[in-house]
Order: sequence, then structure tokens, then C-alpha cells
Amino acid sequence: MRILIAGGGTMGRELACALPEHEVTIIELNPDKARRIAEDYKNIKIVEGNATKMYVLRKAEYEKADVIIAVTHNDETNLFIALLAKSKGKKTFARVKEPDYIPMFTDLGIENIIAPEKRAAMDIAKRIVWE
Repeated sequence: MRILIAGGGTMGRELACALPEHEVTIIELNPDKARRIAEDYKNIKIVEGNATKMYVLRKAEYEKADVIIAVTHNDETNLFIALLAKSKGKKTFARVKEPDYIPMFTDLGIENIIAPEKRAAMDIAKRIVWE
């Protein structure tokens, strides 16, 4: 399976490492981070650039991807990428940092939402109450 990940932060790198049997491409905006990822992860294709730019997405061969995952640190960027991917019929996942945005993503048809901050808060609250 071809998987495109927008965002080479911790989540993007961890996702790529968790999918070793797949063809993974990461788009990373920060040139230094992109270089380090390329050096550390030889089996992952790295494309440096802004994932909201069509020429960067084309360079990453987004049209060939089976799955597109948007896990940048910017909700608006993730929304744009997810909407584009959805419009192309791709299986899509999007990170949402701001919990207030979750209903908007859902209303726009983004079904696979990753909300790590909200999940962590709920996990901590559950442990406080139940332990």
C-alpha cells in the first residue's frame, strides 16, 4: 500500500516506522528535519516542502497514494490536505490539535480524526477518577 504522510514530526515518523511493509512518503516543511529523517530512515521517501502546495503534493505522488495522513502541527493545513485527499477518493486521516475543531472536521466529512491532546486529557482524567 502507498501511504503519504504530511508532517515529519514525532507522529509522522512513528507512523512511518509502524508501517514497514508499506511504501511510505513523508512531506516535511523544515529542511533540517527533512534531511535528518532521510538520513535516519533509509526506507522512507522524503519530500521537502509545504504540503499545501500542489507542486509538492505532485512531487510526493499524492495521486498514487492509497492513504493520505495529515499530521502536521497546523489544523488548517491538516484540514486542507484531508479535504483534498477526500475529494480524490483517498482513505484519509487528519490530526486535530484544537478540540473545538473536531465537529467542523466531522461535518466536512473527515471521519478518521486523530486528536492526541484530547485523547491524552481523557486518559489522564479517567485515571484520576478510576484509580
